[in-house]
Amino acid sequence: MKREIFACSYFVVGAAVLVAALHAQTSPWPFPPRPGAAPQTFIARSITVAFWNIQWFPGRRPNATRGEENRQINSVHRDMVQLNADIIGMEEVRDFARAGVAVAPLTGFKVDVCANFPPRESQAEAQQVAIASRLQPLSAWAEEWKPAGAMTPPRGFAFAAYELAPRQVVLIYDVHLKSNRGDIQENIPLRQESIRQLRAHMSAMESAYGKLGAITWIVGGDFNTSLDDKRFAAETTLRTLMSNGFAWIWQNVPAMSRMTLPPDKDFPAACFDHVFYRGATLRRAWVANTSSQSSDHRAIVATFDRAAVR
Repeated sequence: MKREIFACSYFVVGAAVLVAALHAQTSPWPFPPRPGAAPQTFIARSITVAFWNIQWFPGRRPNATRGEENRQINSVHRDMVQLNADIIGMEEVRDFARAGVAVAPLTGFKVDVCANFPPRESQAEAQQVAIASRLQPLSAWAEEWKPAGAMTPPRGFAFAAYELAPRQVVLIYDVHLKSNRGDIQENIPLRQESIRQLRAHMSAMESAYGKLGAITWIVGGDFNTSLDDKRFAAETTLRTLMSNGFAWIWQNVPAMSRMTLPPDKDFPAACFDHVFYRGATLRRAWVANTSSQSSDHRAIVATFDRAAVR
């Protein structure tokens, strides 16, 4: 996969050597740690992770006016505080600096990685994915999806690794899969291909980080598909993760309690934002009551109890 941007990269030496050996062809590792940025072990029994598509932040549309940007920034700042998360994945942020603006009200937060994906055809600006946290990552980067035959899925993923406790690592993926704009029969294969490539990356990361201890996996973001909508009945995007040992935070949650896109004049309410996890116990998951002035999507939040290390 094409490496796009390493907005922040912090490495435990052992992990860097492992990954450098395993991915020398695709990952220009190792990078030296930043001065004074020693990885921080997060000693806690639980961790709260949020994901939020913030709709072209800032401004809610391309070429937004300064006034539109400021209105959305003020609203997002009010909503960010209520998430009370340790790690936040963001979709549709414009760049690294704007991702930092989004989490500015959160004490101790900084952006660990933000992608630098190129704009799509006919677009002047791109939608990025980013991961911010109050923790010090072991490593963090973003990658574009690579071509697969005649198709290339848009965008890619952001990835960050954190040490939750000695011999216990959490690997976070933030994704924003192909939208439903255009022909749905073309969009579905693009999303499915993204997940195929994501699974391949996970296999490599399991080999690299498994020697550091037990791994908790958390994959979240805007998947632009639903298990409720008949249009996507044959789509395997979400089911692929579930069939590979990942649990879904919305399992057994009534549909109307997990709608992340409120209805509008053209579309019914939808659950397009998801989190999948493995190696942890879900304590609670909910759709945050974020404002429509902040985004057309609502943020989703999940608290996990980390697995006991034997």
